[in-house]
Amino acid sequence: MKNLVFPVLGILLLALVLPSSASYSLQEVSVIPPSDATPPGSPLNASAVLLIVPAGPTTYIEGYSLVLSTDLDRAAWNARVLVDGHQAAVFEKSGSTVFISGYLLSYPLSSDVEVDVTLKGTVPTDGAGDPITVLRVLELNNQGEVVPGSETVVTRVLELPQTHSSPPVPSESHAIPSPTRAGPGISNVAVIAVIALAVLFAGKRAP
Repeated sequence: MKNLVFPVLGILLLALVLPSSASYSLQEVSVIPPSDATPPGSPLNASAVLLIVPAGPTTYIEGYSLVLSTDLDRAAWNARVLVDGHQAAVFEKSGSTVFISGYLLSYPLSSDVEVDVTLKGTVPTDGAGDPITVLRVLELNNQGEVVPGSETVVTRVLELPQTHSSPPVPSESHAIPSPTRAGPGISNVAVIAVIALAVLFAGKRAP
């Protein structure tokens, strides 16, 4: 019986130590410009605070990693690890992804640990999904697998330009004929008047 109890207790303790959800809390998220729709090619800045939530004997599991990523072009990151308000590590990097080792986040439970993230980039113009991912945060375990329930995503909708359709061109059967002007000429009334005058004049001269 004792041989069965100890393995069961070991499994229960392991379940308590290894989290199946996020070991952080994403707060103070800010995206500039604040509009929900963003036109392609425009600059975009984002910032957030990741509060580390203890999930074991330390503030974070050393073998885990915190991963930050974005869909923005020309992304520039500034991520600072703060311990009790003091800067402990800095990540200044260009690219779509930043990896933060759990070793840099693991401290005694009496410590307050957070990661302040600032991101600058440009809304992609080609090949971007809609909505685009401005900021994605997730955790990887010791095997490099995504920790279930650890993913948080901040998105924005693309503001695509509107296309204006041109009016249809009328076909020949529906074309409106252009008005024509009559050329100069002698009217019928004038002809009749000339003839009448000629007859009258000839009658007067007859004996």
